[in-house]
Parts: sequence; C-alpha cells; structure tokens
Amino acid sequence: MGCAASIKFADLKNESLPEPEAPLPPDPRLPLDPWQKFYLEKSWKTVARNIDKAGMIMFVKLLRDYPEIQQKWPQLKHLTDEEVTKSVYLMNLATRIFDTLDHAIDSLGDLDYLIPLLKRLGQMHADMKIMDPEDIWKMERPFLESVRACLEDRFTYKYEEIYSKFIIFIIETVVIGFDPH
Repeated sequence: MGCAASIKFADLKNESLPEPEAPLPPDPRLPLDPWQKFYLEKSWKTVARNIDKAGMIMFVKLLRDYPEIQQKWPQLKHLTDEEVTKSVYLMNLATRIFDTLDHAIDSLGDLDYLIPLLKRLGQMHADMKIMDPEDIWKMERPFLESVRACLEDRFTYKYEEIYSKFIIFIIETVVIGFDPH
C-alpha cells in the first residue's frame, strides 16, 4: 500500500525508458577525434585564462624567429626587441588573435559556421596585404610554444599532437581564404 504518488512511481519504474539517440559521427573536416576535441576544449581553459600572456609569447617568438615579418608591420618595424615586448599595439593584436582562436575552439561543433568564418578571416588578411600565406604558416611553432608556456608540465606529447592538429586546421583554412577561387 501507499499513497497515490508512490503507486505512480512504482508504475514508472516498470516502464522502460526510450533508447537514447546515437551520437552524431564526427565531422571528417575536423582533424581531431572526439577525445582530442574534448582534451583541447578542456585544456584551452587554462590558455584562455592567460590569453594576454599566450598571445604575447606567440608574437614575440614569431618576430624574433622571423624578423622579416616585423618589417612588414608599419606599427612594429621600427621597434627594438624590448619595445616589441611592451607594445600596446602588439598586445591588442595578440589578444584579438587569441580571442579568435578561443571562438574557433568554442565553434568546433559547428564547422559549417567556423570554416567560412576562417576563410573570410584569410580574405581580410589578403586584402590588408601585410602578411602572406607563408607568414601565416610561420605562426604554427610560436603558437605551440605559447600553449606550452601556459600548460607548463601538462603540455605532454598528447597535447602537442592535439594542438598541432588544431593550429594546422586553423592555418590551412585561413590560408584557403587568401585565394577564394
């Protein structure tokens, strides 16, 4: 015996729940498997908390490794190495780029939105005529170094592989936008 509510609950326990829908297969355009995507999204939170630091590490390394890129930027070409590290312009640029990467990571579940967005970004860079596709590709290693600095000892081979796949995907897609034909 019992109250009406417990009788209804007992009836519900005997009913079987519907089978959950199968998860969607991963999008083949994304070079990450579901676990890699999960690890990227979770570890990125640490990078995102240090976005200013990460962006500056990437750009300072990029400009030190490839001084010819610094000469292409009117706002940067006359700065010394020390002035570059304190440049408000460079800090703003680095933050914008890492904010874009943050948005890209948030959008990895909707590649129909993300891929055209990255291609438009490439077209915008082509129209600015400051950096060319080869310069964009030079950002891969400095990006990985900036992530390594943020994740510290958590940046294992597994994370290097994940972030390498991610940045290559981003760069490839942006570079396609340089020549939309």
